[in-house]
Amino acid sequence: MRVTPRLTPAIVILLIALFGTQLPQTTVRAEVPEGFTSLFNGKDLTGWKGLVGNPKTRRAMSADELAAAQKTADDDMREHWSVVDGVLQFDGKGKSLCTDKDYGDVELYVDWKILEGGDSGIYLRGSPQLQIWDTEFPDYFRHGAENGSGALWNNKNNARFPLLKADKPVGEWNTFYIRMVGELVTVKLNGQLVVDEVVMENLWERNLPIYARDQIELQNHGNTLYFRNLYAREIPASEANALLAQRENADAYASIFNGTDFSGWTGDVENYEVVDGAIACKAGKGGTLFTEKEYSDFIARLEFKLPPGGNNGLAIRYAGEGQPHIEGLELQVLDSEDPKYAQLDPRQYHGSVYGLVPAHRGYLRPTGEWNFQQVTVRGSNIKVELNGTTILDADLSQVTESKDGALPPGVKRKSGRFGFAGHNDPVAFRNISIRELPGEPAEPPARDNAISPTDGPIKLFNGRNFEGFYTWIKDLKYADWNKIFTVEDGMIHVSGDGYGGLITNQEYRDYHLIIEFKWGEKTWGNRVDRARDSGILLHCWGPNGGYSNTWMASIEAQIIEGGVGDILVLSGTDPITGQVLPTSLTTEITKDRDGEKVWKKGGERITLSSGRINWFGRDEDWADKIGFRGKDDVESPFGEWTRMEVIADGGHLLYKVNGVVVNEAFEAKPNFGKILLQTEQAEMFVRRFELWPIGKAPAD
Repeated sequence: MRVTPRLTPAIVILLIALFGTQLPQTTVRAEVPEGFTSLFNGKDLTGWKGLVGNPKTRRAMSADELAAAQKTADDDMREHWSVVDGVLQFDGKGKSLCTDKDYGDVELYVDWKILEGGDSGIYLRGSPQLQIWDTEFPDYFRHGAENGSGALWNNKNNARFPLLKADKPVGEWNTFYIRMVGELVTVKLNGQLVVDEVVMENLWERNLPIYARDQIELQNHGNTLYFRNLYAREIPASEANALLAQRENADAYASIFNGTDFSGWTGDVENYEVVDGAIACKAGKGGTLFTEKEYSDFIARLEFKLPPGGNNGLAIRYAGEGQPHIEGLELQVLDSEDPKYAQLDPRQYHGSVYGLVPAHRGYLRPTGEWNFQQVTVRGSNIKVELNGTTILDADLSQVTESKDGALPPGVKRKSGRFGFAGHNDPVAFRNISIRELPGEPAEPPARDNAISPTDGPIKLFNGRNFEGFYTWIKDLKYADWNKIFTVEDGMIHVSGDGYGGLITNQEYRDYHLIIEFKWGEKTWGNRVDRARDSGILLHCWGPNGGYSNTWMASIEAQIIEGGVGDILVLSGTDPITGQVLPTSLTTEITKDRDGEKVWKKGGERITLSSGRINWFGRDEDWADKIGFRGKDDVESPFGEWTRMEVIADGGHLLYKVNGVVVNEAFEAKPNFGKILLQTEQAEMFVRRFELWPIGKAPAD
């Protein structure tokens, strides 16, 4: 949580920098914000050191090896990093500059400046990276630089580009505000939110979460760099816990403990007590305390505090009798680093599904401090997040044995009680709440922030790069390693090698969309001999992968050989929580020979939350085969450009293909959202992709 600084004249200068007003290009020294410490004294390199390897390789070194390597790195660092007029300056010829202190949960302010072609970044916990680069440098477009600085560029499974581009021109000072709690990173660039609680992945060891603590690094890629006004504040555990408790629909959680007595609880009640608003197992006592209510799929949030050597457990889907790890599931709550537990099976340490699946270690707070834990249970999947870091994410249906041999019967339970499995230690729990899944259908956010074109067009595709877009590909998620979407000769080239989409960062409403496309030769995979297929998804909302684990909940303007202009209603499901993402519309139809719904102006009026409405002239003998063309198709022949338009006016949708109105719908819900260009195993080219004010689109 940001601490409000004293409003001295010096700090006013810092606030101006944070909120984006351009500053003179002279050195600015500001008073350290309240609660922060300065990482750079403005005079010399005190507090900094040279780069030695990475967290993995450093941990593998002996103390003597590390000391020798550090001396060499420090000598090299002083050759290339210097202080000039109160500014840290790098000459572009050495390695990164590193803090001589490690940090865990932290807030940072960093001013930075690059020159033309600059490429840099800030490593958190010794790991790459918050990207910094020249966002107008064409050579970097293939890496996504046009999307802006500040994002977690090395991510694969989580967002890797910023929400928006907030960079100032090269040669001007920019200001980062950075907050990291657990593995979750939030970034403001020049006062604008560009990263919102995104998981930072561990590039050095992809199978592990990000390290709990490590150094901060100012990275380089052989360019002259400048840094100033670097401030840090370590976030205390109590504040980190409060931040974690407020994320992701906090109001959907219901407290299951009133803080005063055991109303709603049963089991070995006599072995537990309420102390300062927390449930505590009595010293020398044990047994299971559990809820009277049963839970099936849910997310639980709680805080717990361990004494030295403390041992307890979370009972999940417990039958109400017998041992929790046999007649249900038990998640270990354990002081894993106490020497007396050194020889345990890996499946017995904190966060593990007892005897079944091991959790990652090293993320507990010191004994005597409150930890925050979130547990998601859905079907056979279970996920454990400790102090903001995912330490376990497993599908129990893939587990074939326990540490004791055969799987216990509790693995197959679909519901049961939630509680605590005491083992004679005074382990305490508080702020215990549960969100039952899937819960009520989700509500789309307000459309107030959605953008509508006014005076002229919004060119979604600028002809140069993918500024304003990100990709999400099934199985690959945020990393388009296969370059399915590229820019060639001023056009979007969709190779088609996969399923997914090119998605706008922004949401849009009330527009006249124009897209011009043509098919390429190549088809792929299970559609190699099928009709070439793609589409534009309108009013996209909810999480990526919310429809068929591939796209977003949306309304589709279909692009498929013989079916350009069909409407598809794609209600979705949150891949994590199972919460329904409803989408609906009303239309007028008739039915063709085969009983399929076909748009007919003035026809029977129906409301749909799923399904397809064929365009009015779709061939009744349509076949899913490559090159299909119906007798009345209005789309252009293969190899020629087709112009498709969608007029989205509130809840009214009107589809046109090559100037012909082919489909229509009313009362679309939602009536705004992101826009997604699909890839569905067919090569395609797009030369025009833009939004016009309604009534002002050109007819050409």
